[in-house]
Amino acid sequence: MNWPKAITFDCFGTLIDWEGEIQLIFKEILEKHGMENAEVVALQRYWEEIQFDYIQNQYLPYKEVLKNTLPMAFNQFGYPFTEEDTEYFAGSMGKWRAFSDTKEALLEIKKHTKIALLTNTDNHIIEETVSRLGVEFDEIVTAEQAGAYKANHDGFHLLLERLNLDKSEILHTGFGFKYDVVPASELGITSCWVNRYGETRPVDVKEDYLVGDMKTLALVVKGLAAS
Repeated sequence: MNWPKAITFDCFGTLIDWEGEIQLIFKEILEKHGMENAEVVALQRYWEEIQFDYIQNQYLPYKEVLKNTLPMAFNQFGYPFTEEDTEYFAGSMGKWRAFSDTKEALLEIKKHTKIALLTNTDNHIIEETVSRLGVEFDEIVTAEQAGAYKANHDGFHLLLERLNLDKSEILHTGFGFKYDVVPASELGITSCWVNRYGETRPVDVKEDYLVGDMKTLALVVKGLAAS
């Protein structure tokens, strides 16, 4: 591709430790109810599947998505929870921690091109997330603003409009293959898969670039800029 005028990022899973933080919260909730050896990894992955299907339907604020989907997953596993637990989970997202390489990598990439976020969340959640991260983005588009969640294309179109760029001028980067790489491919946008855990592609679509973490992506961008 030509040198990107902007690199656009998924946030949760790519920059923020989505899986790890959800597992910690589920573990905390279950231990409160006396369950010390719950299958929190399996629970989180099952919840993720439910959540992905849930957000493909009529738009709801993401805080409501979190609140409504926890019971579905916990009930499937026969795990106890309360209404207070669902509220706690729904209110926690803005405090989820970033991966250790995120801030430094973004600051390096920002030296060479614009950076933007396209995120499946609410405005107030991403405001808290970005404030805690301490990196200024050139543009941010949320599901709340687009009125739809990825893998829907509406957020991509809105982000391109806000950046005033053609799809050929961006590199879209994400951890969630179905959320980010697939729709980018459908739209003809160059994609980079940040595959932190060495996962297998879930569908027969291929990313344009593959890295294992944000630190590697920053090194690639720095090297390309130097050349």
